Amino acid sequence: MIRLALATVRHRWWTFAGTFAGTALAVALVAACGTLLFSALSSPAGADRYASADAVVSAQRQVTVRDGDKTKTRPLPGAPALPDGLESRLRSVPGVAQVTKDVSFYAQPLSPGGDPVGGKDGAPVMGHAWSSAALTPFRLTAGHAPGTGQVVLDDGLARRASVHPGDQVRLALSEKVTAFRVAGIAAAQDGSQLASQGAVFFSHRDAALLTQSGDSTALALRFTPGADHGRVLDAVRSAAGPHLRVLTGQERVQADAPTVLVSYTGAVGVFGSMAGITVFAALFVIAGTIAFAARQRLRELALLRTLGATPRQVRRLLGLEAWAVGLTAALAGAPLGLWLAGWLGEQFVGTGAVPASLEVHGGALPLLIAAGSGLVVARLAAFFAGRRAARIAPAEAMRESAAAPAGGGPVRLMLGVILVAGAVTVLVFTPMRGGIGVGMGFIACALLICGAAALGPWLVRTVCIGLAGLLPGTAGRLAAANTRAFPLRAAGAALPLALMFALNATMLLNSTLLGDLTTQAHADRIAPARQTLSAPGAPGLPLDAYRTATRMPGITDVDATLPTEVMVRKGDKPQHYPAQGLYRAGRGVLDLDVQQGSLDQLGDGVAVSTDLAGGQHWQVGDTVSLWLPDGTRISKPVIALYARSAGFGEMLLPGRLAAAHTARPVLSAVHLGQAPSRSSLSAARAEFPQLALDSGEAAEREDAEAASQEAALQLLTGISVAFTAVAVLNTFALAALGRRGEYAGLRLLGATARQVRAMAAREAVLTVGAGLLIGVAITAAVVGTFSAAQDGHWRMIVSPGWYAGMLTGTVLLGLGAAALPTRLVLRATATPRARREE
Repeated sequence: MIRLALATVRHRWWTFAGTFAGTALAVALVAACGTLLFSALSSPAGADRYASADAVVSAQRQVTVRDGDKTKTRPLPGAPALPDGLESRLRSVPGVAQVTKDVSFYAQPLSPGGDPVGGKDGAPVMGHAWSSAALTPFRLTAGHAPGTGQVVLDDGLARRASVHPGDQVRLALSEKVTAFRVAGIAAAQDGSQLASQGAVFFSHRDAALLTQSGDSTALALRFTPGADHGRVLDAVRSAAGPHLRVLTGQERVQADAPTVLVSYTGAVGVFGSMAGITVFAALFVIAGTIAFAARQRLRELALLRTLGATPRQVRRLLGLEAWAVGLTAALAGAPLGLWLAGWLGEQFVGTGAVPASLEVHGGALPLLIAAGSGLVVARLAAFFAGRRAARIAPAEAMRESAAAPAGGGPVRLMLGVILVAGAVTVLVFTPMRGGIGVGMGFIACALLICGAAALGPWLVRTVCIGLAGLLPGTAGRLAAANTRAFPLRAAGAALPLALMFALNATMLLNSTLLGDLTTQAHADRIAPARQTLSAPGAPGLPLDAYRTATRMPGITDVDATLPTEVMVRKGDKPQHYPAQGLYRAGRGVLDLDVQQGSLDQLGDGVAVSTDLAGGQHWQVGDTVSLWLPDGTRISKPVIALYARSAGFGEMLLPGRLAAAHTARPVLSAVHLGQAPSRSSLSAARAEFPQLALDSGEAAEREDAEAASQEAALQLLTGISVAFTAVAVLNTFALAALGRRGEYAGLRLLGATARQVRAMAAREAVLTVGAGLLIGVAITAAVVGTFSAAQDGHWRMIVSPGWYAGMLTGTVLLGLGAAALPTRLVLRATATPRARREE
């Protein structure tokens, strides 16, 4: 049986070429997704600034919620303060030779033209006391240690800022912009600067004055030479207590400032989304390709049954063929996936959605999982595809091979109804707002596609009957009769098109709609502002920019926003929510569409978005408990509910409260209710060289993060389109190959090649039309429901340009994929006389 299976694959390789191509590509994409996910989860969080320290003590940067026997933790976005007296306790531990207090605070150099100067590849820049330089270690390459009013810059920053020892450099700090004298230039031991951050070193006195309450603090320890590190670490842990962390080795980097730690959460989300889309499409493509190929071989399998092959032998033959093709495809696809992971990693880094420090490194586990998954799916698809051919009587199998089966039974119908009902349940009863709604929309779309696959014969037959009247002539009538008589074949060709359109259109249109609504909400929010001050290319403006704005002549209304984050208990776990700190003067400027209460009492409480309040069942006047970025837990009354939260935040805090507990307290924008004079703006620019002006009536300034997310989305869509397009080409090629005998028979009966091509072209129109209508219907259901959940408006076409482009591309691909294989098959099956006549 093994020899027979291998011989079948070898001598009828064209029959299995489509299965091989689909499986190999699916394995490659799954391997690439797994490799990228593995790389994101194992990439370093940043450069080790504590390389010369034996241990680093820092506070626990997480919130823990206990509910009975269950414990849930979430990381904090900030750094809690260390307890008083800890430094002296650690100094008294036997074996500890030195304790260095390390502080990190925002300090960014400005070029002579006022542009922010960042670290390597735009990395953030942090300020430290000069004593922290020895922890890396940084060593002076020019100049001397800093005194009061002086700084030492790392070599990379000095080059980008074009400064030398003795020059003056302006530094943007959390409170203001201040000029310092450059005392020296320092270089890290392994390079001119650290990869994930730039460093500015201050005197101890200046560092103490510039440190804010929310800034990161850690204690770096050096042990006495020759001391037993294990015993010293035990003593240090005992002195520190159970609520602090004692970090060694590669874990030391976790004690650094949260703003310089490289977060791969976004990368994991991007690669996870790609993996989900790819795995679903791969399962659909592999199973569909093998099932389609098995239906094309129904006559061959029926002949085997007629010649005496048992059902078990037929199933075993199909299984061995699937193992042979799947193994070959896995061996080809896994190495391709490794190369593809490197290429995709570079592309995603280029979009800005993935950190530049991502190190794509292959591992055996992702490749084995991808190869094993491809093999298992191929084997299961072969089992289910050949089940009917192996089960029914030989005579019935021969009859079905000549006159195709109707297309489905009660089990298939019931499965399709259950899948569609599941999709409706997701769309109706799950949260469909915001980013969660995008994910729920993908799940609903996947269920509807699977339901359409189960109901495919009935759906395609119904659609084709409706479209048949549009195709006049003998060729059109023959094409319509073929699709009615062979619904399984028509559905097998139409459903990959439905998959291609529905999956990609849903993903792209929902994300585009969410971005458009966020942009519109931002424009409506800042519409009352006559002038907006910001700092493009920098984390933000110093807090003094708000005070300067309130002192401008003629300016009575000012709003300044400080981005931050809060954590709220949701059920049995803490949940992160974006928030804003608000500094307000006069009547304020921003229009947040307050639904209940008033922002006038913000100093005594917090304002909450209607989305968050609805999910938590909060009302105005309720007291809510929340964690601030540094882990401080507070309880505040809800003083207002606002609706315009998209792209802004789910909670509004008093500005002073947010600044005191945020690791990098800078203002994202200062909004003015009145137009300032030219002299006021000139004075503000002189005080804050990085300041830029935006009109409150103008369109929203392009946001780099939103642009990178859009680029990543388009790349994801491109990958998905390419993969599903290969599936479409594969299916139509298999369909054409399976009809060689039919085409040859038509030619022998007197039909010309042109007439056969005309019939095949009209069949392609019906098939493509059916697939496209099914895809459009699925897209309309998901996108329309998602749209209605956002603002109450039902939209089917979100972006006319993208929608028209995807429709056109799907039609052209389907018609082209049908025409080319048909033409090649007709040339291959034509007699010499027919070739001469042509």
